[in-house]
Amino acid sequence: MITEKILVVDDEATVCSSIQKILTKRGYSVDNSLNADDAILKIKNNKFDLVITDLMMPGTDGMELLQIIKQHYPELDVIVITGYASIDTAVKATKLGAMDYLPKPFTPEELTEITKRAIEKRKMNVSKKAEPKSKIKPALKKNDNIDIDMPFSESEVESHTSKEFVDKLSRSDIPQQKKPAKKTEFCNSGQRECRRLVLEGRECTGECPIVKKERERAAKATGKTFVHTDDIIDVDMPFNYSEVERIMGSDYINCMDRSEIPRAGLFGRDSNAKHNVLVVDDEPIVCHSLRKILTKQSCSVEEAFDVDAALLKMRLNKYDLIFLDLKMPKSDGMELLKSIKNLYPEIPVVMISGYASIKTAVEATREGAFNFIPKPFTPEELKVVTREALAA
Repeated sequence: MITEKILVVDDEATVCSSIQKILTKRGYSVDNSLNADDAILKIKNNKFDLVITDLMMPGTDGMELLQIIKQHYPELDVIVITGYASIDTAVKATKLGAMDYLPKPFTPEELTEITKRAIEKRKMNVSKKAEPKSKIKPALKKNDNIDIDMPFSESEVESHTSKEFVDKLSRSDIPQQKKPAKKTEFCNSGQRECRRLVLEGRECTGECPIVKKERERAAKATGKTFVHTDDIIDVDMPFNYSEVERIMGSDYINCMDRSEIPRAGLFGRDSNAKHNVLVVDDEPIVCHSLRKILTKQSCSVEEAFDVDAALLKMRLNKYDLIFLDLKMPKSDGMELLKSIKNLYPEIPVVMISGYASIKTAVEATREGAFNFIPKPFTPEELKVVTREALAA
């Protein structure tokens, strides 16, 4: 049920009064609270469609109130207003579930538009829930015979047998029979469920043969460790590893196999790095700056200077984190962000921009960005964001 009833929460009575006056003229029913505790009590005892809350309030602030509402009343939309607007709080509020973020001072038109959008969204969500779900039976294919030697459709067979029978049919007229589970008992010798104990009626003496085989397989699977020797690398490369390492460096050696050509996909990476990071920015100086900072964070960093190169690298490599500039040639960062979250939703993306605004920060967060940091940023700010993103 839509009541078009709105609760305004602000510790300044004049602000509450002004918002109430504007929205009442637009036909909304508006109630006020001067603190979060009173607001929570009113939400508990009344039906509201929207909460407009100030960010900075004594006691429980607007961010805490937002968390409480989203935890206990997730269907209730919240708009955050503040006279201390920042990209950081805009991102946090959006990630916590705020529908929108409006800096003070705002015009009556801005308040009306944002409120109208919130109420219309709520009406749409309520109407979708109220729509009865029609049970539409899938149409049968023109030629849905089970097989060439069984010219009947599944529905025909089911009408004469049962659904269980049809579910067991394969591409044959003989239903598949499930094999009964093999009975096992717990063996103290191997500390596991054992079929042999059931068959032979006794436990194995000494070491469990299954455990022994597993240990032998694990030993064979262990990777070989490279030991420097004076032997030549290969017949077509008459040098030993020590000579090559002295001239080319250890990174080159780590990428070599039985060929004189190192594996390019590994070259340039720190073998001790714990995380792979992709930086997408058309300014090389920014990419190099991020590389310099992030390599000290145990990160292996790769660079892409345009959207096409970034998408190609993501298809060929696995990344734990992506830093993405907002303004890019060919296609902007926001479009690439949408593509990344569609193709690789598990990779956290941090947006960076020299043209940062609260509007773009909120939009990027809605599209799935983990965070949004404006340029120029300090090394410490970058380290904190990286640590948080990799821990998420």
